Amino acid sequence: MKKKVLIFTVTAGNAHNACANGMKKKLLNIDSEIEVKVVDLLHSYSNWLYSWLADGGYNWAVSRALWGYDKFYNMYKRLKPVHRYACPAQGTSLSTVDGVMKEIWDFEPDVIYCTHFYPAIAITDLRLVYDIPCKVIVLSLDYVNSPFWEAAIGVDYFAIPNEDFIEECIEEGFTLNQLLPLGLPVNESSLEKIEKSEARKQLGIDENLPTIMVMFGGGNWSGGFKIFNNLLKVVGERKVQILMINGRDNKSFKKIEKMSFSDNIRVVNVGFTDQIYLYMSASDFILSKCGGASVTEAMNIGLPLLVTTKIPAQEKYNLKYMEDKGVSLSFNNKKELEKHVSSLLDDSEKLNEMVENTKFFRKNAIGDLAEFILEQPDADYTALKNSKIDFDKIKRIVRKYVRYANKQELRRARKSKTKRDLQKVGEIK
Repeated sequence: MKKKVLIFTVTAGNAHNACANGMKKKLLNIDSEIEVKVVDLLHSYSNWLYSWLADGGYNWAVSRALWGYDKFYNMYKRLKPVHRYACPAQGTSLSTVDGVMKEIWDFEPDVIYCTHFYPAIAITDLRLVYDIPCKVIVLSLDYVNSPFWEAAIGVDYFAIPNEDFIEECIEEGFTLNQLLPLGLPVNESSLEKIEKSEARKQLGIDENLPTIMVMFGGGNWSGGFKIFNNLLKVVGERKVQILMINGRDNKSFKKIEKMSFSDNIRVVNVGFTDQIYLYMSASDFILSKCGGASVTEAMNIGLPLLVTTKIPAQEKYNLKYMEDKGVSLSFNNKKELEKHVSSLLDDSEKLNEMVENTKFFRKNAIGDLAEFILEQPDADYTALKNSKIDFDKIKRIVRKYVRYANKQELRRARKSKTKRDLQKVGEIK
């Protein structure tokens, strides 16, 4: 029998869907005989509100109410793992459990691959009730364990960036055997080495000028154009070329098209492009936000980062990690931007050191994870198919078990706390 892989993704920006489709492509490249199905979980099985909150609501929050989003994020990141069955993500995941079970029942996958925690939480909840025989793998797309991962401990494997994150995962309830420190499985094209001079030749730009890439996503964040303008000012009299990647931010693209620039600055204004890796390969460093997937692609190419601090909470954690590893600098205002741009343009030793440090991140994570998926055993659905499942009652039944699991977690936590308190006063050993 040919192997079946079911991929659950969530439209929450572009990265999760890109990773889902990238894995499908990689699996089929390895073995064209396997069957791969990609399901957008919330669009397929949740309601409009949860779908909007994951994508449009998030985009609104980080562009209009960043302080509120960061406060929410950090509050729930501090939440104890004991509350895993009562965290806010449970509502969204529980709204999909009947759909998840229907996909499993109909498709009978040997492996389920999740690019977001919502399907992983849904499967964790379903496994409180039903014997789901296939292996379930979920991946992290940030260099931080974001809130709610603690609710996904029912998966078989959790793919994490590297060994630095093992301790935090174990604190959240995962076991060592569940953890796969393989890296972030981004597009394999970022691993294809293109020499800087060749990339510049292909793009038709000067092969000798210092080159700065500017990329701030597809229009959901409003600060990119202002930073581009500030960059023009802080470059000074230096001769440089700037690759401005606007993505789907047509408003900024049109503004830049109408601008004129001093003779020492050449601007290449780009809208949406599928040649991101070529532009990265042509650049000396990149001004950007700090999303996990795009940062990993930059690391694979060997491209140092210069990151604004006005970014969502999870990206702030990513940035802190990148700074600790010596591959990124950050700026909060025009003065700091000028300081770091000058440093990277004028101090080749500093820039080369940052390039060297990017090698720590360079992994073929998508290839390694694809091979791991294909190594998993075939799933036997005999027991599940022989059980009586009323699909109309799945949500109600699973909610009941989740409530019970929550009570059990809290009861164990209270007992554990009582035991620790008694040990402190010497009443038990």
